[in-house]
Amino acid sequence: MCGIVSLVYKDETRNMGREAAELLRRLEYRGYDSTGASFIGKDRNIVLIKRVGSPTKVCAELDVPSYKGQRFIGQVRWATFGAVSDVNSQPHHVRCKVEMVGAHNGNISNTDSLKTSLGARGHEVVSDNDGEIIVHLVEEHYAANKAAPQKALAEMRRAYAASGLGAPVADEVLLIVDAIRKAEAEADGSYAAAVADPRVPGCFAIKSGSSLYAGMGKDEDGSFVVVSSDLTSVIAKTPMLIPLAEGEGLWYTEDRYLVFSLGGEARFAEPRLKRSKLNVRDTGLNPRYKYYMEQEIASAPDNMDAIERYYFADEREAALASVLEDNRSVAKELLDKACDLAASANDAALGAAFDELAASSDWRALAAKVNADAAARAPIAGRSSFKSDEAQLLADLARLRPAAQADLALLDLAMIWRKRRSVTRYARELSDRIRETRKAGGTVYVVASGTSYHAALTAAYFWNGLAGVPLYPCNPGQFRSAYMDSLGDADLILAISQSGETKDLVDILQDVAETRPRIKRAALVNNENSRIPQELADFYLPILCGPEIAVAATKSFVNQLVIMYILAASYRQPEAAVKASVSRAKGLLADTLRLSAPAIDEVAERLYLKPSIHMLGTGLFGLAREAALKVREVVLNHSEGYDAAEFKHGPNTILGKNTVFSMAEVVKAMDAALAAGAEGKGAGAGAAELLASDPSIVEGLFSNYPLVFVCPPDARDARITISQIHTHKIRGADIVLFAEKHPELDLAVKGVPAGRDDYRSAYVEIPASGDRYLFVFAATVALQYLAFRMSVLKMEYLDRLGVRDHGVHPDAPKNVSKSITVD
Repeated sequence: MCGIVSLVYKDETRNMGREAAELLRRLEYRGYDSTGASFIGKDRNIVLIKRVGSPTKVCAELDVPSYKGQRFIGQVRWATFGAVSDVNSQPHHVRCKVEMVGAHNGNISNTDSLKTSLGARGHEVVSDNDGEIIVHLVEEHYAANKAAPQKALAEMRRAYAASGLGAPVADEVLLIVDAIRKAEAEADGSYAAAVADPRVPGCFAIKSGSSLYAGMGKDEDGSFVVVSSDLTSVIAKTPMLIPLAEGEGLWYTEDRYLVFSLGGEARFAEPRLKRSKLNVRDTGLNPRYKYYMEQEIASAPDNMDAIERYYFADEREAALASVLEDNRSVAKELLDKACDLAASANDAALGAAFDELAASSDWRALAAKVNADAAARAPIAGRSSFKSDEAQLLADLARLRPAAQADLALLDLAMIWRKRRSVTRYARELSDRIRETRKAGGTVYVVASGTSYHAALTAAYFWNGLAGVPLYPCNPGQFRSAYMDSLGDADLILAISQSGETKDLVDILQDVAETRPRIKRAALVNNENSRIPQELADFYLPILCGPEIAVAATKSFVNQLVIMYILAASYRQPEAAVKASVSRAKGLLADTLRLSAPAIDEVAERLYLKPSIHMLGTGLFGLAREAALKVREVVLNHSEGYDAAEFKHGPNTILGKNTVFSMAEVVKAMDAALAAGAEGKGAGAGAAELLASDPSIVEGLFSNYPLVFVCPPDARDARITISQIHTHKIRGADIVLFAEKHPELDLAVKGVPAGRDDYRSAYVEIPASGDRYLFVFAATVALQYLAFRMSVLKMEYLDRLGVRDHGVHPDAPKNVSKSITVD
């Protein structure tokens, strides 16, 4: 939901525009309605350029790389407050009382009343955009502080002195900090922002309910601080992060930063830098792929390695785990110290800190105990790469200390051991909580939005069949309207979110915590450092899919399903059986992408210009909904997901003649109309008269309607699917079926109804599992790949026609955002 970015150097550099353009393009997945950049140079003048359009388009049109500057604030917009227009684009340059520039990401819900209030206080608000409101609010309070600085300055100086920080801070900086705190008190909403006064050193950032990251580093232009809504934008420039929590602000120059509280008692801090656990390579596009969506679908089998690593015990590491358990206190203390190495300011400091740790008596004693046990040291000897969350830190150390490979391998395995202990403990706790909820007569609600909601629907399928436990999946709106006021203390809420920041879900968890504090709240998230797991859940489980760049969620959906399968199956089955099933699922994913792709490519060619499609899952309502969502997101064709048997209760009226026409059908009718005109039929008549004069032209518009069935390997589901296929194909449906090999299904799909010679069908055979639950994983990646191929084909088609701003793209389709952080 929009994105902001800022960069500060010591001196003006001609490379600032190039850096700005690259940072803006990294935010394209967060917004493409408009793009803007503001630069402050050595002359302290603000240069603002912005325009409607994506970062890729606008950076080229406005030649952003050509600009120079010492400070930069930029924004990409996904419009909410205010139409998509140049004036509503951000950043905003204001000078009603003092000159400032700034941008925001998120929303200010009391924008309308604040706009009136600011007008009464002498401000000219020129846009309808809530980002301008934040900049004017800071301007208003900073101007007031400058006019009468005594009280505000005294309070800020006392707070700064109480922090114990030694380096002096300019009065103007403290006055802007106070102004930001007062602006925050007036603004209602969730947002992140960056603002600057050209006459005051540095820039200021605000983290108030939306993601914001900051880092410090050095490049060819010298030292810098970079701030962004997106972590990958930061780690693309530096691995060293400035810790910034919710409800905190940041003042930063090229070589200094100061964190301050936004509300309550004024506090200041200079937290130590921390090294990112991610490497920029983790967010890059492999040369094998042209699009992130394709890469992320293809990564699904490999992503399951992390799930197996942390959700199951590893027999090969059992002896090592036993040694670490016997020395648990010392091991945890050493691991904490190892993680603290990430705060080292540079390679020299990192190497020295590691040497000190490795030479410590505690470490040498622990390593000796491991080496004394042949089974415990076995996994160390054969370790060629790092797999823990601190893999990047360990890789940096391996580069600096190649002779310490054994110690680094032990650290890696020990970090995995510690996280596995946490994950398996919380997985057991969730299972225990569900048992307690059931015993007490409570209800298990699974609350999620978008793709995660469809994972919740599919999770209910797993839990019903594998565990005999009913789950109540709902999105936040459904939960609030149907269940919020009737909750009981015995109930349990499981929130699912890729980002951990989804505003609708955050609001639900906050409200439950306030009104029903005894209700337990668990979460399943990918971003473990986000607000939901860190602030709003009693405990959480990680999704472990790594960064997901494409807007349409694919690999996170697969991992959510795998983990919910593990939890459901483990409710009744022993770990060994569940682990074996997950290993089979991984193989099915790989086989499906390899073996079924040619058939899916053919289906995509047939469907990509169809204006409307229904996805029908037999018993797999959640999967059908998700398949339809993927088509809507990246192909921009209408698509609906239904339970297969439910389609006949009303939606089937779309079969036969309807007025949903594809571009290909319209072109065909136009050709017929032109031919009729050439023959003199209806000469001189308008289009309507011409069509009326020759009914065959209109008849040529009609075609069969595509139904895509998804049928698991279950006898009853197969019977239902066969019945539905026969029912609908005689009424004007073309049939596509995703299923494992089944002779009767094959006959039902391929049989041509009498009198319907135009009937078309396709059977996409999914590799055999013989298990209706494992089938879900193979079908998922097959349907994701279908949407991806349809997107590419339609995008290329529209590009050939010269259609501008059509918005079809597998990675960044129009009107959707990766993380929705507004109401």
